[in-house]
Amino acid sequence: MLNNIVQKNKGNLKNNNDVGIIRILFLQITTTFFLTITFWLFDNKITAYSSLLGGLLSIIPNVFLAARLIASPTSAKEVLRAAYIGEAGKVVLTFLLFGLVFVIVKPLDAKILFISFIVVQFVISIELLRGK
Repeated sequence: MLNNIVQKNKGNLKNNNDVGIIRILFLQITTTFFLTITFWLFDNKITAYSSLLGGLLSIIPNVFLAARLIASPTSAKEVLRAAYIGEAGKVVLTFLLFGLVFVIVKPLDAKILFISFIVVQFVISIELLRGK
């Protein structure tokens, strides 16, 4: 499925790095839904939506970073600038979203929220280690 999406949009992507970025985001979304469904089926809806929020807290800032990197020009200097701005924005967005969730969402299973956040973040490392 992911390969079909990538093939259809190949003209819009500048290089294989863009494909890798999209693959990471797709895997993060898939992992989030897998965790959410697992908690929904085997625990309760509070842990399920806490898991979903944890995954989204990881994905949304990464989408911001990905958009910055994909939209950046191809010169090394501009890519580096986009990466710095994107990473700074990602950190700020992550803090703001965590604060928002803890203020607005009640009841919340904080342990599951953080576990899901960490697992979904870890997908980046796994995909980068695979080197594809």
